[in-house]
Amino acid sequence: MAGFYIKKVIAKSVAKGDASVSFGRGLTIIQGRSDSGKTCVANCIDFIFGGSVDKPFKESAKYDGVTMIVGSNDKDGEITLHRDVGKNQVEVVSTIDGIDSNTYDVNYHKGAKNPPLNEVWLKLIGIEKETLIVTNARFEKKRLTWRNLLRVFYLDENRIDDSDSIVEPKHRYMENTLFLSALLYLITGRSFLETDAQEEKKIMKARRKAVTDYVNRKIQDAAGRKEQLEKDLHIFDGADIEEQILQATAALQETQKKINRALAESQKILSSILEVEERAAECDVLLTRYHRLAAQYKADIQRLSLIVEGEEAYQEVPQSTKCPYCEGTITPRKRISYIASSKVEMERTIAQLSGLEETEQDVEDKRKEIRAELEALKQQRDALESKIKMELRPQENEQQNTVNAYKSYLRIASEIALIETYATDFGNDLTALENEQKNDKKLEYHPKAYFGDDFATTMSEFANSILKECCYSGLVQAHFNFDTFDIEVNGEDKGISHGKGYRSYLNTVMMMMLRKYLATNAKFDPHIFIIDTPLHGFDDGVDDKMPDSMRAGLYRYFMNHQDEGQLIIIENLDHIPSLDYEKHGAVVETFGKGLIPNTRYGFLNDVK
Repeated sequence: MAGFYIKKVIAKSVAKGDASVSFGRGLTIIQGRSDSGKTCVANCIDFIFGGSVDKPFKESAKYDGVTMIVGSNDKDGEITLHRDVGKNQVEVVSTIDGIDSNTYDVNYHKGAKNPPLNEVWLKLIGIEKETLIVTNARFEKKRLTWRNLLRVFYLDENRIDDSDSIVEPKHRYMENTLFLSALLYLITGRSFLETDAQEEKKIMKARRKAVTDYVNRKIQDAAGRKEQLEKDLHIFDGADIEEQILQATAALQETQKKINRALAESQKILSSILEVEERAAECDVLLTRYHRLAAQYKADIQRLSLIVEGEEAYQEVPQSTKCPYCEGTITPRKRISYIASSKVEMERTIAQLSGLEETEQDVEDKRKEIRAELEALKQQRDALESKIKMELRPQENEQQNTVNAYKSYLRIASEIALIETYATDFGNDLTALENEQKNDKKLEYHPKAYFGDDFATTMSEFANSILKECCYSGLVQAHFNFDTFDIEVNGEDKGISHGKGYRSYLNTVMMMMLRKYLATNAKFDPHIFIIDTPLHGFDDGVDDKMPDSMRAGLYRYFMNHQDEGQLIIIENLDHIPSLDYEKHGAVVETFGKGLIPNTRYGFLNDVK
């Protein structure tokens, strides 16, 4: 991580003694009352950065010069820079490898014996060689200087509440081009000189040729497809397609009605079949029962017949009157006969069997009738199914194919018309490409054309995330407007809809967006940002109603993002939210003008 940070700023005075302020590598807040010297600190920094010779002190202050000590983020050592008031030379003492101790000129002079101060600052952020950047539409070039870049990371009190973009103000076109070129170099490491533009023109020409070839191929493909389709249409020559479609559709619908009727009739017959089969099953059950009962009757008759035959045979056997063992006399018992009762029972059973056989025959006759009816119904159903399968369905398929064929004609005709439209559009595209080539103008440089496609999108994402983190009241959607190079909130331009306080706030957020973009996307990043009075304008009464949560949210954001580099904030004491800055590692310097215990009066000694 290249870049640098300010360690200390010292205002030098033989008469009054030196006055100094120390800075942290993350957040440093210099707070104080009006005219306590806060802005003088910023002026001292600007003075060492190459500002005008009459800065940073009033003549009455009796301070002679400024010393600033800086450290590198990626190299050991430090640099001490000193500049006397009224002088355009800076004495540099360096222990950082690659940066020489020497006397440096604030401004570049061809053939000067001293190197330009610009070298020191650019080397600290990783730019080792002299770099030319484009300054206007004619590709005129100038050296990249530290002063060109200053607007990226230094927002002074004169610009903090600007209604125009703090990056690209409307009334400073020439300076804006130079600045945007410098910003582009920080981001990409490219100068985008005329040779680059010529290369871009070659690329555009190659792209144009590629598009022309592509369009011509598409026209050829369309012509081939049209020719094939027109061949397919010849089979319909002379036919009234619309009438044919109507007739074929009507015939198809009639056939489908016949099929539906046949299916309905078949369903009806099936219901009858099921009913008749149920009746036949009932007959089968009865016959089974009758067969079992008849068998029982026959068994009973056989049993009774055996009883009668046995009794009759027994009657013929003589009774014995003498015991076969003792030859004693036996008195015969009176015999009981079952013949008569058995014959009566047998006659009754024979009569029942005869009645059962008649009933059984009736059921059998009924079953035959049912089976005949069932067979007739099945024949009807088979005839209907055969008619549907062998006649109606083939007829339906044929008619459907006919309808589809006629519809295919309409589709083909429509496709041909569409191809002709596309071919016309392709032809127009070719004409437009040819006209574009004819109207190619002389190359002009417009820096915004060289920003990446994702620049505006990423900046918009940062705008939303930062404002949300800062608890911006009423936020719906924030947007980075690439045309104006400025932030918009809820679809409104900050210069139209907001007072000084809100403009200062949003301009500060814009600086934080640039800071985050450089930290995450740039090839070269100073890693230092200076903002003079982010909450400027609240003391004029216009924006006093800004919620405290917004003010506190902004300063919490400062504390939570110290990893993105050094951030120096200069603010009026009355504006500063009450937060525990030291707990978060921030350095706070307070100028109390004698009204706050244990604080220094102001920045400079004996200056009130």
